[in-house]
Amino acid sequence: MAARARRAWRIGRWALVAALLPPVIAIHAAAITVLVRPFDPAELAATGAPLALVDVRGAPLATIAAQGADRLHWTRLAELPAIAVSAVVESEDEHFWRHRGVDGAGLVRAAWLDLRGGRFGGSTLTMQLARMLISDGKPRTLSAKLRESLLALRIERAVDKRAILEQWMNRAYFGNGAHGLEAAAQLYFGKPAAALSDAEAVLLAVIPRAPTGYDPIAHLPAARARRDRVLALLVARGAIGEATARAARATELAVWRHDPPDAAPHFTRWVLAQLPPDVRRAGGTVHTTLDLELQRVVERRVADRVAELRHRGLEQAGVVVLDTQTTEVRAMVGSTSWTASQLNLTTRRRHPGSALKPFIYATAIERGASPSTIAWDTRDTSDDYFAPSGGAEHGPVRYREALASSYNFAAVSVLEQVGIARVMTALRSAGVAALTGTPRDYGLRLALGAAKVRLIDLAAGYGFTVKDGRVGAPRGVAWVDRPDGARWLPPRPPERRVFSPETSWLVMDMMSDPEARRPGFGMELPFDLPFRVAAKTGTARGFADTWAVAATREVIAGAWAGTFDGRSTQGIVGMDAAAPLVRDALLAAAGGKRLGLPPRPDDIEPVERCATSGMAPGPRCPRVHDYAVRGRAPAAPCSWHDDAGRLHYPDRAGHWLAHRR
Repeated sequence: MAARARRAWRIGRWALVAALLPPVIAIHAAAITVLVRPFDPAELAATGAPLALVDVRGAPLATIAAQGADRLHWTRLAELPAIAVSAVVESEDEHFWRHRGVDGAGLVRAAWLDLRGGRFGGSTLTMQLARMLISDGKPRTLSAKLRESLLALRIERAVDKRAILEQWMNRAYFGNGAHGLEAAAQLYFGKPAAALSDAEAVLLAVIPRAPTGYDPIAHLPAARARRDRVLALLVARGAIGEATARAARATELAVWRHDPPDAAPHFTRWVLAQLPPDVRRAGGTVHTTLDLELQRVVERRVADRVAELRHRGLEQAGVVVLDTQTTEVRAMVGSTSWTASQLNLTTRRRHPGSALKPFIYATAIERGASPSTIAWDTRDTSDDYFAPSGGAEHGPVRYREALASSYNFAAVSVLEQVGIARVMTALRSAGVAALTGTPRDYGLRLALGAAKVRLIDLAAGYGFTVKDGRVGAPRGVAWVDRPDGARWLPPRPPERRVFSPETSWLVMDMMSDPEARRPGFGMELPFDLPFRVAAKTGTARGFADTWAVAATREVIAGAWAGTFDGRSTQGIVGMDAAAPLVRDALLAAAGGKRLGLPPRPDDIEPVERCATSGMAPGPRCPRVHDYAVRGRAPAAPCSWHDDAGRLHYPDRAGHWLAHRR
């Protein structure tokens, strides 16, 4: 029995040693870290600076707060209200002036109270500063608490208490994007921290405890109640007198957001997303491509147009204006207003309806067709496509009229001829749509907008019509001047060639032909401007998405108008809602000047064709003037008209003729 007891005692002793060894090693490692690895005060240097965004003329657009501590607006501790500093110390860390970074008693007490809820409190102000320096966004755990504690001990060995307080007051988060008491004073009261009243200063001092719960804009009663408890605490600990506390409680508070100017908010957020993280953190002045004067004109017109058509179910609209040659954004209206919707409609993917048709016809012309080639606008085009029962048929029509008048069956016929895969390749090359699926996923419905696209990408893609077949990527940043005097230039991807110059000019000429639009849309259209534009509209099924894009040599304008959730409007089409917005944007961008289209390339020649068959005209054919790539116009004479001028349609027209009214 004695031997068994001794053996059990030895086993237990070694088990105890094994259990205690890891924490003992950890404690020794922590002590060595604190003693041997000194903290470098340079790590406390503020790293962020605000960004000022300006337009092409230098007019201010927005000021974006620094990420983290603002090194350009750092406020010394002596310049901050003493009562705010006292409120922070007494309510957050009453033993601040006595501990060396970690308050053991407070930590044990907080662990006892908080562990049951999975939370770890008890942080000293120095530990909170450590968390600000190493925060990685991960949940707070015991290991994270230990890491903060070690760093707090190292900080306390390197800098004095006043430096720690100054760091905390400039780095703490005060809600609504404000870091530091100075930024909070400007945001909530519109004044510097030095000008705060006692009531205001203590109110702000309580926010970091719970930036959402004590948000003075959303939850002023809760913030005020917490402030009053802290005032009582300051009186109890002798930091202030009762008269001071009574006066602070009686002071009226006028709290509201004092945001800096924020013109074109959809655009500025889009621009910020384009900046690399290091450029964003460095701060400085972002010289954007926006024309603020144009932006304001377009904003007013968007608001007016939506108001005009709201009784027919229209909810929102967006417009983008690009410089044709650089693809720089000159105006971006993401909705009627930032308060109405923070969704940027120019960068949301929606169904474009017929707005993809120019790419279909361009693909066909690239493969040898011409504006006089016949497309069959007949219901029996393909079993793969089911058109609305009310879809009109126009029989055999030349590409020119089929595209300009946006005949649906004709577009499906052309798509079927050239192949879905080829058109998908063109759309990808133009940056219009990612089209991650296969041709089977979209089918012939691609001709009527089966693929979702973004308005800004579609507008840039239309650039091929006026840029010799090339397309550039939209951009909003010209350059960034950093606070240190350096200049950052954004990378400029090379333009992509999508179609040949000859194909692109022919498609542009078709899209800018006002007479070719008349059969489909009638007279007095929004695109009847003092100058010609290569334009196209689109309407998705249910009339929930309407589109229009128009391109000139100088400017490309695109518009979307519709409903957020896909609910139908009362029959609103692209020519009703989106096209007028494009018209207004072009006129505003023109500024009284005549915009233009590129001249005809040398390899494009005028031709005379039969107006019905698109072939070389015979002696009795009705004739039209058109264009074709030099040497590629079919020479075969028209076989549809006989010597007497009688018209004989080919067999394919039989179904259409039988059902024609």
